[in-house]
Formats: sequence, structure tokens, C-alpha cells
Amino acid sequence: MRSLLAALLPALLLAGCASTTEITTRYTSEDDFPSQNKLLLVAHTPEGSVRETWELTCRDIFSSDSLTVLLSHQELPLWYEGGKQRILRWAQEAGVDRILVVELTHLLIDATEPPQPVNQLNAMNQPPGSPPPTWEVGIGGDLKKADIPEALRQHGAELINAQGSPIWTGVAMTHEANNMAMIAKSQCQALRKTLREQGYL
Repeated sequence: MRSLLAALLPALLLAGCASTTEITTRYTSEDDFPSQNKLLLVAHTPEGSVRETWELTCRDIFSSDSLTVLLSHQELPLWYEGGKQRILRWAQEAGVDRILVVELTHLLIDATEPPQPVNQLNAMNQPPGSPPPTWEVGIGGDLKKADIPEALRQHGAELINAQGSPIWTGVAMTHEANNMAMIAKSQCQALRKTLREQGYL
């Protein structure tokens, strides 16, 4: 029995680390781009905490001995005031070869909420002087989180060069639900795999 567990443990660990994000490629450039050694990660969202969490989580996934990863929330804290042109100007001045932008503007993390009260007659909820109820009715009962289908999150992603020319564009579809760091990890593992396979990283 122990030998069976020992054999299965590595497979279970690998399965636990697998990305739950699927990448659909929409566009790949046919132009040749020089090899790159600097990548700027941009989480496109006005939510500062989402932006910071996504970029910090993804830095470790994309970093390698041959690739320096920079984060927009550190390098350009208020980049959105100048729009895309401000990012491109900064990238050209800093010698950044590639910019990976992921659209997270509409990302909503579902907070864990207590169940909503069902329609019921309850002596504790009745105004003083009311006759005590003789029955309790729950319409449909509580809807548990597990009963709600998990929404598929779709986020546009694009890899551009410092001049703003698109190199690759696609959509990241992830099944992670309520944890921003897990969403970021899943997305960036899948994005790195796709971009490496296509020779862009």
C-alpha cells in the first residue's frame, strides 16, 4: 500500500499545480522580432490591489535567468492617466522589449457571503404582540455556493513590442473563482506556456 501511495504522490502534486486556464490565440504576428530580455507586465485595471497582486504573482512565473520582468504598478504607478502612449514611451526609454497586458477591468471577486434568509415565519422575527406562528416555510431552502455554477472568467491578453505593434493576442479563460492570487497564477502559467511554445518568450 505504501509503495502505491509513494507512486501516486508525485502525480497528485503535479495535478494540484496544473493551471485551470485555457488560452485561445486570436492573432500572431508574422513579423520577426528581435530576441528580448526585458518584459513589462501590465494588469489593466483601476483597482490598485488587483493590479499589484496580479503583477507580483506573475513576476515569479515569467522570470528567468535570461528575462528580467518589470511591473507596471512599480514602474508606472499612474500609467492610466497617460494611457497606452505613456507605457510605450516609458518602455522605449527603459529598453523594454515586450509588454504583456491582461485586461482585468471587469474582474469581480465574489466575496464569501452568508446565506440570505429564506421566506419564513419565525417567532424571533415577529413584532411584539404578534401571535406565534404555527408553521415555518422555506421556499427553495438555502442556495449553497456549491449549487451555483462557477462562472468562466474571460480576460483579453496581448503581447506588444515597445512601439505598440501587436505580437500576439488572445483570451485567457480561467475557472478559478474567489482568490486573486490563484487567478493570476493560473492565468500566467498558461500564458507563459503558450507564449513560450510560440517562441515569443
